[in-house]
Amino acid sequence: MSKQVTKKSLIVCLAVSLVLIIAGAFMFGFLGFNPDSTTKDYTVIEVSDSAGYMSFRSDFREALQDLCEKEIKAEYPVSSVRYTESTSAGGVIEFVLRSGAPTEEFLTSVRSAIASSGIEGLELADVAVSVHNVVNEGYTEYIWRTAVAGGVALVILFAYAAIRFKVGMGVAALVAAVHDILLTLAVVALLRIPAGVALIGVAAFSLLLSAALNLTVLGRMRSDFRNQPEGLTAREAVAQSVASSRKNVLIVAITLAAVCVVFGVVGAIVGMDLLTIMLCTLMSVVVSTYSSLVFMPAVYACIKERSDAKRAEKAKYNYLSDKKKEKEEKASAKKVAEEA
Repeated sequence: MSKQVTKKSLIVCLAVSLVLIIAGAFMFGFLGFNPDSTTKDYTVIEVSDSAGYMSFRSDFREALQDLCEKEIKAEYPVSSVRYTESTSAGGVIEFVLRSGAPTEEFLTSVRSAIASSGIEGLELADVAVSVHNVVNEGYTEYIWRTAVAGGVALVILFAYAAIRFKVGMGVAALVAAVHDILLTLAVVALLRIPAGVALIGVAAFSLLLSAALNLTVLGRMRSDFRNQPEGLTAREAVAQSVASSRKNVLIVAITLAAVCVVFGVVGAIVGMDLLTIMLCTLMSVVVSTYSSLVFMPAVYACIKERSDAKRAEKAKYNYLSDKKKEKEEKASAKKVAEEA
């Protein structure tokens, strides 16, 4: 029998998981998740042209941008400059500040510098200077909504596994899914991986991946149990099914891990910060793979062992009613008489 599905293995798995989850909850309670720097609040100074003149005169837009950038950088650090167009506001040049809060007096001085600049075409444009703050909601704003949605998803997962397979398998899938989500979030907190609102997506990904891998293993168990030779114990039957499904689970896990790495590399090339999502999803893949091949089978082996014991106990007794027994005895006697 495989050591992975013994009671000792389950106790070790539970102990390790509980230690990590409790430590992660402790870290979250005192320090929270490490905030993602890309989702911090920031201030933007907008230089807009509602007349749309800068949208078709690139030389005018470049001259205006150079002038404004020089004026703004003299007072505030600028982290990036971007240009966008819209049908309602025309062209907009955005100066994203690294720090500081521009005053109305400063904005007035920028407007005066633009008006006295003598840039060709300025009289045809309708230039306005404004400032606004971009506030990103933290992940804490979504915790309760995510918890409710996760609870509903877990109930659906249990119902699906219980109806398609058995109630015991539904319980094992449910326990494994809760374990995978909590362990993934705990490890993210402990390793101080930068996290923001995207962490909600990571939790959802962890739930879906856990369900997919565990249902794959449970489906293989259901198929194998019908064809396995008699005399196997519950744990031996579970161990054989896990061994036969290991290859498929590892193929899915390695493929997903490779996709995560590719997205991270592509993000680095195009200038998008996908490192946080890549690390969190990789952690989710590792946890779900471990759960489907070690933790969940150990849980279900205990459930199946008790279920088989109860079934064997019931098989010792004849639960037919007296009337049905009498009917079967008469039918048997009649059959014997006809054969004689």
